[in-house]
Amino acid sequence: MDTALWIIIAVIVVIILLVALLFFLRKRRDLRRTKAQRIRENAAGDMSELRRREATAQEAQAHARKVQAEADAKAAEARRLNEQARAHEGHAAEKRDEVQSTLAHADKLDPDVRAETERRDDDRHLDTPGHKHGLGDSRPGGNQPAGNQPGGNRLGDHLPGGNPTRKPQQPPRDVP
Repeated sequence: MDTALWIIIAVIVVIILLVALLFFLRKRRDLRRTKAQRIRENAAGDMSELRRREATAQEAQAHARKVQAEADAKAAEARRLNEQARAHEGHAAEKRDEVQSTLAHADKLDPDVRAETERRDDDRHLDTPGHKHGLGDSRPGGNQPAGNQPGGNRLGDHLPGGNPTRKPQQPPRDVP
């Protein structure tokens, strides 16, 4: 009987060990389940943070595209305005040439301009050796450039509202 008793005790010990092992395995499985649940909850919190950051990134990209489109539009507008300014400058230059040509034609026709031009040409020869006065001319203003002399030819002198008391003195320009 001794052997039968030892067999029964051994079977009981094995059953107890199996129950303890099953209990341990079940407990371990429950702990892993709980840990996985916590990880999922953290991931869900991170997922909402991720979605918030993605939305912020998309808003920033949309804003960047909008600003880039505005910058492109402003650059196109600047190019258009530069072209328009160049066109206006060209028209102004053409008009300036036309006005100067008209003034030169008027100077050619005006006998007073010719007389003043000849007088000015004579004044240039006053400084030549052998001239008894040496410097200056007898007119008020002396040896001043034509623009500073009374009667000097300035662009505004020929236009309405210009100086009507002055007589043009610059030689006419040859216009092709």
